[in-house]
Amino acid sequence: MFTWNFQYISKARMEETLNSLSINAQKGDILIRIHTAIHLREEAVDLARYVKNIVPKAKVFGTSTTGVINWGKLSQNQCIYSVTLMDEAKVDTVMLPTFYEDTDEMIPSDILCKNVKEKLGDTEYKLMLTFLTQDYLDVYDFVENCNDIFPGTQMIGGLACVSNNATGQTQDNGFVFDEKGWSDRGIIIAAISGKNLECFTSVATGLQTIGEEIEVTDTFANCILETDNKDAAEEYRISIGDELKYNPSITSLFPFAYADEYSMPVLVGYHRNTSISDAFPRYIQTFKGEYEKHPNLDIYRKRELIIGNHNVGIGKKLKRAFIYDKKIISDNRSLFRRVENFEKAETIFGYSCMGRSQIYSNCLKWELSAYENSNMCGCLTGGEIVCVNGHNTFANCTFVVSVFGEKEFTQRFNPYIFSHTDSLAMDNQDLVDYLMDTESILEGDKERPVFASVKEFVRECELKLFYSETEGLPNEAALNMDVEIKGYDRICMIDITDSSGMQIVFPELLINLTYKNYITQCAKFCEDMHLRLYLIDGWHIAIATPSYRMSLSQFEENMKILQKNLFESSREYIAIVPLFCLIDGCNKDNIDSTYYSARVEMMKKNIQFYVTKPGVEEFDEEKIRKKYHMVNVINYAIAHDRVVPFFQGIYDNKLKKINHYESLMRLEDENGKIYYPNDFLDVARSFGHLYDSLSAIMIRKVFDRFKGEKERSVSINLGIRDIRNTDITEYIYDFLSTAKRPHNFVFEILENEDVEDYDTLIAFVDRIHSLGGMISIDDFGSGYSNLQHLMSIHSDYIKIDGSIIRQCCESSESENLIALITGWKEISTRNIGIVAEYVENIDIQEKMAKFGIDYSQGYLFSKPSPELE
Repeated sequence: MFTWNFQYISKARMEETLNSLSINAQKGDILIRIHTAIHLREEAVDLARYVKNIVPKAKVFGTSTTGVINWGKLSQNQCIYSVTLMDEAKVDTVMLPTFYEDTDEMIPSDILCKNVKEKLGDTEYKLMLTFLTQDYLDVYDFVENCNDIFPGTQMIGGLACVSNNATGQTQDNGFVFDEKGWSDRGIIIAAISGKNLECFTSVATGLQTIGEEIEVTDTFANCILETDNKDAAEEYRISIGDELKYNPSITSLFPFAYADEYSMPVLVGYHRNTSISDAFPRYIQTFKGEYEKHPNLDIYRKRELIIGNHNVGIGKKLKRAFIYDKKIISDNRSLFRRVENFEKAETIFGYSCMGRSQIYSNCLKWELSAYENSNMCGCLTGGEIVCVNGHNTFANCTFVVSVFGEKEFTQRFNPYIFSHTDSLAMDNQDLVDYLMDTESILEGDKERPVFASVKEFVRECELKLFYSETEGLPNEAALNMDVEIKGYDRICMIDITDSSGMQIVFPELLINLTYKNYITQCAKFCEDMHLRLYLIDGWHIAIATPSYRMSLSQFEENMKILQKNLFESSREYIAIVPLFCLIDGCNKDNIDSTYYSARVEMMKKNIQFYVTKPGVEEFDEEKIRKKYHMVNVINYAIAHDRVVPFFQGIYDNKLKKINHYESLMRLEDENGKIYYPNDFLDVARSFGHLYDSLSAIMIRKVFDRFKGEKERSVSINLGIRDIRNTDITEYIYDFLSTAKRPHNFVFEILENEDVEDYDTLIAFVDRIHSLGGMISIDDFGSGYSNLQHLMSIHSDYIKIDGSIIRQCCESSESENLIALITGWKEISTRNIGIVAEYVENIDIQEKMAKFGIDYSQGYLFSKPSPELE
């Protein structure tokens, strides 16, 4: 078995790609999945037919989506196709309606399941990739029935969803398709069987259930009317608080969960003033049976409603829940370990919820990044079909993975991502804001009885979100809440010097005993002194109190006592050196900056105890005014198409002419004034999104200007931020993959920027080369890292920094550097061109000729201009 994934560019490119695989000559079954966020229904079918025409023996499986997962990366507004060639495994596909054509009613879930069984036959399938459209509200029951009809078969997939497509039209419902047609009220299945086929399918949720079980006692279609015989929407609002009335979007933070052994999330939406007749129009045949079941229901009364994306059956038990970073990390580690250890990992399917991508965007990017080097391919869904411990069920807001194969094979994974979880805390922010706002209200109005259930709910959330899992101590989020709401403005930050060095010298058991003693001593001291202890990270802790409760002198004295106690460790533990930084009069916004500034001072002075206050910065009014004037200029240029590419010719010293140009960004304001990079780049970088917008516009304009050129080529400057920006790099890759002459485009990597992630940089360089583009190292010689650049990056050109070239006629050191670089080229086996910039006069050019420099750039030959000279 082998799987290839490709981004759809054009039919011509698709035909070229599929023919290059030579899969028609192979004996095994072929599954081609198409997930598209850019095609209309008929366009998608046409694409499937085109694929079928190229690969007649292929089984084509297609769905609409809002975003695709390709090689473990999420991309919006794209289409991907994935080709899986089986060895001996067999693939059967079927597409069926989910509604009766004559009555327009939903086919009952048990009947639909039998229809699928009748089409697929009695084959013992190992894996079923299954997608339905969103109108089929009985999806939960359908998947549950499949456990009986297809025992032992693992399922993965979900609900097809859609977004605004390339034509700007919005489609209300997702659709599935193959080469025979499409359906927005149907189901499509690819069932895989085989004697040697093995698979593992599981899910990560990040879900934490809280509170008591509640029973669904009445429903209307996918609306939960009553729980425990009480108005479900009212009970839901009371448990969260009246803020829900004014901010219904917070329902996404607090899903329900099925109260069974699988605990899958159930997302609901809150509607404050809606009638049943508005939400479920009587003329829609699907709801006919619901109206018959509720003859006495006041369907016109405006009321609160909670509505899910599938039917939740009467008698189902639910629990309140929320999703948070620690549980996300824990679930994904468990899932990844199983996938990584699976021996026949020839192919990986991955699907995630559209809601997860919107609510927990950092979470989804993070959990996908563990699979970036694998052949994982999939898409976003409107809900997921998941397999938990061999049991198939339906869920919302999850990440599902299926790994399978016929022979032993190991994928390339990225396990290091589990050491970098900082971005996940950002996804907690909306939840933290809600808890802090609610806590603030509770602090100010403790007697309001309506808040009793809210208070209980908030406290349960806080236990998980604001406390460390192992030590049970308040964490950094709790510190921020206490500072903002309870006035804890006197804080002592405590950390241990060289705690990482302990691991080199001491055994793990002794380190753990020392750590436990350290935490225990601090906790006991805080308890005795009525102070509050927080665990920030590892050995880094904080102790806080409101200033009205304890004077500064008393707080300082107490901290010195604690420091002395920690210094005087017994022989049983490692001797530690605790650093105490006492901050007086702080708030949530200045804790970090004040602490980091104090640590710098402590390092300079080599002291272990320091008292400080948040400083009052002296602002340079003129500097600030100039900065925000430039922000206005940048915004104006972006909004009014005033980002102007200038081009400076680069002289070929062998051919004696200019064929190549460097593109240089300029901005023009409303008065026609031209601004140079020194005027605006630093400001743009400080507002990251402005820099990203400028880069994207500049690259697009340069591509447009040179895509038709046959003889002339161009260089484009890229910083490390650009290379880390997947939107920009994917745009570059897409352009080069369709460019007639990709070798005419050279990407200059700025040498004077710090590079920490060489893997990302090298991957970018390799991808550019694979697409036919060229790479240059800019400003070579200006920075410390230039030798590492040369060793790590396979560049086609290096451009010697202008400061070296300018001084070459006066400075022997500069001349020697040029000689060193050109001498290296002579003894190197690499075919690399050397460019000298700032060649401003004939004397410098003669030096360049002497050293055999390949290209010269400067005012002697060409001045930057919007036109090609």
